[in-house]
Amino acid sequence: MGFPHVALKFPYKRQSPISRRKKTYKSMEDVWQDIDKLIDKWQDSKYTLGRNLYFHLPLFMDPKWITDPNDNILLKEYNWIKDFNIPLAKDLDNADAEKIEIFDIINREIKSIQNYMSEQHGR
Repeated sequence: MGFPHVALKFPYKRQSPISRRKKTYKSMEDVWQDIDKLIDKWQDSKYTLGRNLYFHLPLFMDPKWITDPNDNILLKEYNWIKDFNIPLAKDLDNADAEKIEIFDIINREIKSIQNYMSEQHGR
C-alpha cells in the first residue's frame, strides 16, 4: 500500500501517540520507545497490529526508518505472486514455511487496511 511521504530529521517535534502532547524525538531510541508502548497498548485491540501501525506511525515518525531491504523484497515477491498468479512453490510440501507465514501476515494486514478504507468510503 506504499509509504506515506514523511520528511523528518532528528531532532524534530511531533505529538506523541502515547501522551498526546508535543514531544521532541532526538533519536530512533525515542521513536522505538513510543512504538513499543503502542504495541503494548494495542494487545487487546479489535484491529490488527499492522493496521494500527499503518495509520499511526506516520503521525510521529517515518515508517521507512523501521524497514530494511529484505522487507521490501518480501513485499515485492508477495505482490508478484498475487498480481501475476505465480506459484510460491511447485506444491505445498516444497513451499518455504517461513515465507508462507510471512505472506499470510502480509495478506491479513493488507485486507484489514483495505476493509477499513472501504468502510470509510462506503464501498
